Amino acid sequence: MSKQAWLECWFNSILAAGSGLRLAECAADPFIFHLPGGRELTLSHEQYSEYLKFWNQRFRDMSFTFEQVIEADNKLVVAYQSSALYCGGWLKIPAKNQAVTMTGIMIFKMEEGLMTECWLEDSSFDLYQQLTRYLE
Repeated sequence: MSKQAWLECWFNSILAAGSGLRLAECAADPFIFHLPGGRELTLSHEQYSEYLKFWNQRFRDMSFTFEQVIEADNKLVVAYQSSALYCGGWLKIPAKNQAVTMTGIMIFKMEEGLMTECWLEDSSFDLYQQLTRYLE
């Protein structure tokens, strides 16, 4: 699979649609996931699929736009923007069926066509602000 096809699969089939079948095509089992704040998790496909189910119940109709893609050695770096409909259940914030936007950067380490490790930095605080208007 080309790198562009891999990215489309990861963001549109796996993140947006929660496809466990496509996850097996794109990621090693398990893989290492680095979160904002320095946390590092080793996740099986089953564990990541459960997380995606949780996320996609709260944020529906996700779509992604790639702002920039950089390839270097065995890594893919993607700056993205996404939009979704918030349906409640995240951080105990009530459902409003509210349109939200998010931005982020993901770095994927690839080995033999599969992602073995990824790093995520995203706009979770901005998302929280959109849903709560906490700082207004």
